[in-house]
Parts: sequence; structure tokens; C-alpha cells
Amino acid sequence: MHTWSSIEEWVQAYIRVHEAEASLDDSHPDYLAAYEFMVELVGENAEQCWAGILEVVRRRPTERVLGMVAAGLVEDLLDGSGAVFIERIEAQAGTDPVFRKMLHGAWESGTPEVWSRFVAARGEFADAG
Repeated sequence: MHTWSSIEEWVQAYIRVHEAEASLDDSHPDYLAAYEFMVELVGENAEQCWAGILEVVRRRPTERVLGMVAAGLVEDLLDGSGAVFIERIEAQAGTDPVFRKMLHGAWESGTPEVWSRFVAARGEFADAG
């Protein structure tokens, strides 16, 4: 498996893949970027995944890219480490309207308690910014 030298390198590759609407198979040069952080989202790698999510959102990519973050990375983070990250998700949603809007692309994941807090953090879609 490729080891990314930085979160920035991974984020750039992730955005390239999803903005290009590329076919994601192992022949695409950025294939691993799109999936590497989705494979191991618990333990020490969850922190890297969280940093990657924040960096993707900070760059204000297309709606498609943000949707992929929500439906992939955020859902998997909730499933694997939701109890650890829910406070950070709530805090970020409270200060960043793009992040909050992106959360609407996630489907129910994690424990019922985490999901309830997640839904409250993202608010109504009309309020998402």
C-alpha cells in the first residue's frame, strides 16, 4: 500500500479523482488515494482520516467531492470511531457551514447515540449554508 508523505498529498489526489469523475479501479494513478484512508479508520489512522476530511472541506471542492467525503469517509469514521469524533464533528459543524452542509450527504452510521448527535449537529438542510 502506498504511504502518503502528507495529508495534503492525499487530499490533492482524492479531490483529483472525484472531480474528474474517474473510474476508480486499480489502473487509475490516484486509485489508492480515494480508498486508502477508508480502509483503516480506527485507532491511529482515524486521526489522519479526520485531518484529511477537514482539509478536503477547507479547500471548498465541488459538491460531488463533498458528497463522496460524506458518503465514504464520514460514514466510515462514524462506524469505526464515532464516539471518539462526535464532539469534534459537532464543534466543526457549529463553525463551518460548508462542513455542516457536507454532513447531509452521510447516511445513518455509528451507534444510535452518535447518529442522534450527528443529526443534531448537521441541523436542517436549509440551515446548512
